[in-house]
Amino acid sequence: MKFPCIILLGLLVAAGCKKQANVEFSGSIPGLNAGVFTIKTLGDSTVYGENIKDGKFAIPQKHLGRPGYFKLNITDDAKNDGHNPFEVYLEDGKYTIEAKADELYKYPKITSTSKIQEQLSMFYTLADNMSAETQLQIVKINKNLTDNVNKLSPDAYTALLTKLQEYQSKMRDVNATAFKQFLKQYPQSEISAHILSKLDYEGDPVTYYAIFKSLSPAAQSSEDGQEIGDKLSHMIKLVAGKQAPVLEGKTPDGKTFDPKSVHKKMIVIDFWKAGNAFSRKNHDQVKSLLAQDGIGKKVEFISVSLDSKSDWWTTALKDDKLTWTQVSDLKGNDSPNAANYNITEIPTYYLLDGQWNIIVPKIPLKTLEFEISQYLKKH
Repeated sequence: MKFPCIILLGLLVAAGCKKQANVEFSGSIPGLNAGVFTIKTLGDSTVYGENIKDGKFAIPQKHLGRPGYFKLNITDDAKNDGHNPFEVYLEDGKYTIEAKADELYKYPKITSTSKIQEQLSMFYTLADNMSAETQLQIVKINKNLTDNVNKLSPDAYTALLTKLQEYQSKMRDVNATAFKQFLKQYPQSEISAHILSKLDYEGDPVTYYAIFKSLSPAAQSSEDGQEIGDKLSHMIKLVAGKQAPVLEGKTPDGKTFDPKSVHKKMIVIDFWKAGNAFSRKNHDQVKSLLAQDGIGKKVEFISVSLDSKSDWWTTALKDDKLTWTQVSDLKGNDSPNAANYNITEIPTYYLLDGQWNIIVPKIPLKTLEFEISQYLKKH
């Protein structure tokens, strides 16, 4: 009768003695007089932070909580180069950070005992070494577009977008090559699917799906692996040149939508919801596009609502004065249209030719006019 008590006592002692995860940081960034080092959650909440003075910073031991992925960033108070934060994996231990003041857009050198962080550093450093100039140009162009959006002439804006697309395509190719090299060193990496999920696989799903199929069984069956595998298996059916899925639903007057009723050179499909303010605001830009003779006469816009209630949909149509083709099956997020077009966020836009072949899948609205004009010039 005493054994249960002894066992219970042992469990309590073990639980009380369980080591808690703590982290501490020290960093060196020669040439950076004043800046900030931050660690944030993936949801963008700051966890740790420290000012950088004369190229040095330190954060003494802090409670970590649960080990996992976080975002690390180093910024210069004197200038903003527009780079994105870096993904890191934190677990119990010390992390030493090294970077260069004039290359803060590059993944920093991170020294720790974490095997997962070792793999992250290996891939991102490899990718940086292969794409340093390309990455820098993307940062510069994005900053130029953001800072001077109201100052650039239409031709200058178009030229920048063209250059940006060229560099982004080059970056995808470089990342694919770097990832293949990473797999040679870590063929059984269980986080390889996680790393792959962070890359721009949507820009070239055929190449990245082939890479995904080469991952270890453990990586493919991981949570990240299952998610990205499912996405890519759908996306390879939605690449440029493929026949677009048939749209299902009815128009506001209750008639079944007939794709054969569309007889224009191009088609833009707009997925939206009445309750999504961003997608409704974007309809103002659609109106501006339709007002242009070269577009309004040659391009058919079809807005596909993912609403589930008829009155929400029809009220929004009237309030926003949407006069172009409108379609909905009123099945909400369970709509076959959402599944068939792999819609994971709204608004989402697809650009098709007059035969319903995909020209550009999931195209940003800001580049829609550019892509339309480029296609119409060639055809």
